[in-house]
Amino acid sequence: MENWSVEQVCNWLKQRNLGELVPKFREEEVSGAALLALNDRMVQQLVKKIGHQAVLMDLIKKYQQQKSGLESLTYCCETASQKFPEVISGATDRQMLNSSDPVEQKKYLCSAENEKGLIDHRVLKQKKNLKLFFARYKTLQWTSSYALPDFPYDVKCILAEKKCPDHSMRIRIIEFLQADMTKYLEGSLYPNSQQYNIVVNALLQAYPFLDEDGNGFLLWKRALKDRFKYVRRPIEDDEQVLRNKYKFGHRRGQTRKSSFAENKLDGVQGQVEKSAHLKGSTMDLHIKWLNQEYMKTQRNWEEVDNRMNVTIEIRRKMISDKAPLKDILRLFPFLRCPYQLFREFQLLTHMDIYKKTVEILEIYSENILSLYVVRNNPINIMLQENLKQHTEEDVLKYMKMTAACLLLPEVFGDDSSLFAAVNEEVKAVTPMLEVKNPFNMNSCAFALYVEREELAQLDDCTMALAALVAAFHVFNIPCPKRIHRTLNFLESLVFEVRNP
Repeated sequence: MENWSVEQVCNWLKQRNLGELVPKFREEEVSGAALLALNDRMVQQLVKKIGHQAVLMDLIKKYQQQKSGLESLTYCCETASQKFPEVISGATDRQMLNSSDPVEQKKYLCSAENEKGLIDHRVLKQKKNLKLFFARYKTLQWTSSYALPDFPYDVKCILAEKKCPDHSMRIRIIEFLQADMTKYLEGSLYPNSQQYNIVVNALLQAYPFLDEDGNGFLLWKRALKDRFKYVRRPIEDDEQVLRNKYKFGHRRGQTRKSSFAENKLDGVQGQVEKSAHLKGSTMDLHIKWLNQEYMKTQRNWEEVDNRMNVTIEIRRKMISDKAPLKDILRLFPFLRCPYQLFREFQLLTHMDIYKKTVEILEIYSENILSLYVVRNNPINIMLQENLKQHTEEDVLKYMKMTAACLLLPEVFGDDSSLFAAVNEEVKAVTPMLEVKNPFNMNSCAFALYVEREELAQLDDCTMALAALVAAFHVFNIPCPKRIHRTLNFLESLVFEVRNP
């Protein structure tokens, strides 16, 4: 990059979706050397938008880190050839690394560096062969050579269509990224913030349509972090297991091999078979398989979808007959998973509730926050205080969407205590949200409650609002009058009944 011309810098900007900056860079004659010499003050003069400033500085920083990583690798290999010649494998590798000319060594190791700053397979091979050396000299971070994993065939097909995947497919992508990062980290489950950023950047650069109009980075990063949190949950003893199960949707006291739970499950299944006039044990097998699969960490989501399709008739029969919700969830625990809740809603209504909710909040959040009726609301005041602490466009947008979601009942004069409990205890029996620290990016948490029990944990305000609307329909729960206008507004947009 130090030797780039002005035109090469402009082409680089276009490849990084920063084409708007090209005219200014040409006017100021910013070459590669000048680009690397830019400081914060210069960037502010060159670039008007804060988002572009942050992206540009981040790209320059990454290049410099990758360059220093390559130089460190060359130095390490030079040292290794002297101190650890026995770990060098292959005649060609030994000959090159033991060469007396350090220029030749650097040329061998760095010749395959491509324009994206990635290291080719020969360098990765050297890294593998020098395990004993790198155990002592951790100078090259894995992120400088990170490449996306080879996704399964069905995921590749969805990505090839260049369409935003549904929620279940998003979960699969996150699972593969988490597993791949763990391999790069040599089994560690604690990536740092920079490593999260580089992985998500690699994903969005390879598949730009996943960025969702510039709002995808934060959501993918948060989903990836949540996946690592889920995988590394500590399980110390039986009581800790029970607490974790209760936290993630299982009933307190239920264990994997609880005979009491199995007997009760069989009793409920007998009632279901009697009410639906089922013959044989086919439905029994499906329900038992779903319960066993729900207990696993790595789940076969494709088979879960198939078996949920097969059992939908009996499930809808139970709900229409007003069966207790706890019995329904005991037989079909995957309804606690947000994506299955959305999928059930789609099977009933042929509408993608999550996608519609994203559109609603993106379109109406600014209008909602500008209304006089919410100006002095505590939520809005809390929002304004937190907006002053951040400058990133995606963070500000996320905060505004969260505030708009929580302020909806105020706009329509409804009872907000039946909609969301913000930093409070849930008291209503009808579906409602529990929200903790809504504007703290590190500790915010969303959960859906039904009958005062936690049904599902949710990633963000968009998923929370979608799950709330879906729960009323999926479980056929009447809407309280004191929250009717808010839900009617949302349903009119979801089902495109009329212009609100």
